Amino acid sequence: MISEDKKEVAERLKELVALLEYPTPEVAERCDLELEDLESRYVRLFVNDLGGVAAPPYAGCYLVGSDRLKFMSEFSGFCLKHGLALDPAQPPDYIPMMVEVLAMLLSGNDRPEIPQLLITSYYQQWPEAFAATLKQSDDIGIYVTVAEEFCRLLQEVAEK
Repeated sequence: MISEDKKEVAERLKELVALLEYPTPEVAERCDLELEDLESRYVRLFVNDLGGVAAPPYAGCYLVGSDRLKFMSEFSGFCLKHGLALDPAQPPDYIPMMVEVLAMLLSGNDRPEIPQLLITSYYQQWPEAFAATLKQSDDIGIYVTVAEEFCRLLQEVAEK
């Protein structure tokens, strides 16, 4: 993958991070929704709703047959080994942070094998499951579109 392509993918990933975080007025405007409506939808999907959280924003929740704590510990270790300190305010498998980590490694790493290793080690199972969960739960389609775009970008990086 040439450097310019990596930068473009990294920039697109950063845009997706902004859409996966708690809504801001700018994001609501971009989505052509009232901020309060977008906040309500975000909370119902990712934070709290009757009957439970519809789509937890944590990769470990989508790992079938895997140990979430081990996954988080190994992901944190990978990040530290490659010079990235994770935000201690969130668990290491917080999806927006994981997307941001990939963006940072794509844009600031001269060794193309590092992002590839990250993808094959930590981004194989959960992105598709997260997108599928959102497909069932996201009644306005904003978040499922973000998740599907993330899956597409992962595929693009993996193929190059």
